[in-house]
Amino acid sequence: MKTLSFYFAAFISLNIVFGQVKTNFNNLEEISEKGKFQKNFLAKIHRTFLQKDIQLLLDKEAKENKSGEARPFRIAEPDSVDIDVIREADWIEEGSYLYGKFTLVATGAKSISANFDQFYLPRGSELWVYSKNGEMITGPITESENNTNNFWGTWVYKGSKLTFDFRIPIYTKKEIKLHISNIAYGYKDLYVTNFGQASGCNINVLCPAGAGWENERNSVSLILNANSAALCSGALINNTCNLNIPYLLTANHCFTTTPQDVSKWKFTFQAWSPVCDNQNEQDAVGVTFNGSTLRANNAGSDFCLVELNQTPLANSGITYSGWSRANAASSSGVSITHPQGDVMKIATYNQTITQQTFLGSNDWNVVWARGTVEHGSSGGPLYNNNHQIIGQVHGGDPSDVCLPNDNAFFGRFDLSWTGGGTSATRLSDWLDPFNTGAMATNTINVASTVPNYIDASVTNPSLVCTAGNAFTLNNVPAGLTVSWQATPASLLATSSGSFISSGGSQNITLTAASSTSSGAGTLAVSVIGGCGTLNIPPLNFWVGKPVISGPTKSGPCEDPVYTYGASYYPNILYSWSIDNPNLFLSDGGITSQVENSNGNVGGNPFHITLYESSGNCNVFITQLQNFIIKTSAQCGGQQMIVTAYPNPASTTMIVQVTDSVSTSNQSSTLAQSYELTLIDRYYRKILSIRSDEKNLEIPVGNLPSGLYYLNVLYNGTVFQKQIVIKR
Repeated sequence: MKTLSFYFAAFISLNIVFGQVKTNFNNLEEISEKGKFQKNFLAKIHRTFLQKDIQLLLDKEAKENKSGEARPFRIAEPDSVDIDVIREADWIEEGSYLYGKFTLVATGAKSISANFDQFYLPRGSELWVYSKNGEMITGPITESENNTNNFWGTWVYKGSKLTFDFRIPIYTKKEIKLHISNIAYGYKDLYVTNFGQASGCNINVLCPAGAGWENERNSVSLILNANSAALCSGALINNTCNLNIPYLLTANHCFTTTPQDVSKWKFTFQAWSPVCDNQNEQDAVGVTFNGSTLRANNAGSDFCLVELNQTPLANSGITYSGWSRANAASSSGVSITHPQGDVMKIATYNQTITQQTFLGSNDWNVVWARGTVEHGSSGGPLYNNNHQIIGQVHGGDPSDVCLPNDNAFFGRFDLSWTGGGTSATRLSDWLDPFNTGAMATNTINVASTVPNYIDASVTNPSLVCTAGNAFTLNNVPAGLTVSWQATPASLLATSSGSFISSGGSQNITLTAASSTSSGAGTLAVSVIGGCGTLNIPPLNFWVGKPVISGPTKSGPCEDPVYTYGASYYPNILYSWSIDNPNLFLSDGGITSQVENSNGNVGGNPFHITLYESSGNCNVFITQLQNFIIKTSAQCGGQQMIVTAYPNPASTTMIVQVTDSVSTSNQSSTLAQSYELTLIDRYYRKILSIRSDEKNLEIPVGNLPSGLYYLNVLYNGTVFQKQIVIKR
């Protein structure tokens, strides 16, 4: 019996946010110094790194390789760095967007890559990464790449120059995070003309030798390790229940440090040349995913199984390879890998493979008929004639590459199945999660796997109305039992039930118990069938009308701010309104702030209304409120009082500055002067005035509409007020 912790990991993986980025290895669009977005950036290198002694690095690697141990293919020397890209980049503001550009150069490097340890892209932003003149380019990179580890790594780019271009909505500059912690200085030629230096007998996977292996090649990945210094190969692999879990099989010797190491691995799929000619490869475009989690590994058969943090999209063409755990010597088959980090290659065999010990492991020994495997192929799949994985590249004798009887060794899948006897050292727990006992699976497309049974982002309402709303379960196989429970039962007409699926989309309808029902609810679903019980993580929803909370009062006594909130499920769209022209309302979505807009003193009754604007239930709620503004004396003699009106303003704003001493004074001036500063949302100074006048008229007609801050420094105290320019 599996542990509860394993089942938790299994169903959590079904709900990962989808994301993927593409890298064009031979981009025909030349990018000038104006960058990807064609803005008036100056030619500038923001960071330059000193040239390294490449021969010294090659000698160092050769010395390490004398041990004879299997190792991943080293391509670069990693360096720790501290680069705040957002702070150091050049910026241009245009319309409602900010455009940034940052360039670094590793002098004399043959390739370059970077890792971010602080990575966050706000909604609506776009990032591009490219080499000199855009010869290689990755993008667009969007907020779908954000992750809980705040880590993201680039691919490996030809040459020594790397540029980052980004576009973000103006109001999100404080949110974006791009901090580079690691640069990999490439000391090997990965890209000669267009691509790498795999030996001449290697065969592009789109050559005739690859005919019939189209499904399997779509599961093969080139892997870039945590510090972007080494490469391996691997393949996504299916499980007995066709669950859409992105497990990837590679070699244990590619896993070199700690479980945290694989969280920074990068995986590029479909990186092949569309032509067979090795000398004129062109137009490869790879799909890259960032990050994974270690599931199991064992040196005994040199295997490592990880789970990608991102699940490939259904329309990506990416597949999960089938496998066989039978101890049977295949008479023919292929291996598909990335030798020397080159575009995808295929090697074929037509002699029955044999069992042989290699570096302490009982491996499959394969003699090639055509093609070969090399450094960089480590972890790549070995297929039998039924197109099923039976092992992964362990190693071979580099001196025999492309010679007659060229051979290689593969860790055996049948031995990896039982591994070291625990879930952390064997494949069976992960690839047959419900103990079906199956001996083999076949290659399947991502689109044909069983997806999330509930697609909360598309077909689930966040709001349950009196008339009822349906939660849709997608692609449920016929004959499975669907059980569901919604809580709390007090808010719902029906809170639990079960049915036998008739196949396809199935609906669960929830209805509010009454027209006055209001509150948060949770729906949990279990699907029971031949592969055991799949528990869908609970979905949250709101029943009925929203509830206005507050207000809470902040700011100075004479010029307060009242903040209202809404008890409402946050995926709902809603908005606020106010019916008093003397007050200014700032609609922040889940909250609303009400401020004095004309400097009046006294009470201002008003109605504040919250609308549900998603169209699900078309509900709203209104409350009568009172806005209280006091005089300085009523507030206990505050030292400084600042009001600004009208707020919002269009052409002119009146600023009144006074204190408890001069409130009743008929003079038009204060006893001391003050400094008034107007700054925009990016804290850029727009206006600065020193005065002792109680009333100032400030022209704002030439300022763009938007949010601004008014700072008044008087008698050692700073008062800040938020104002809006609106036309």
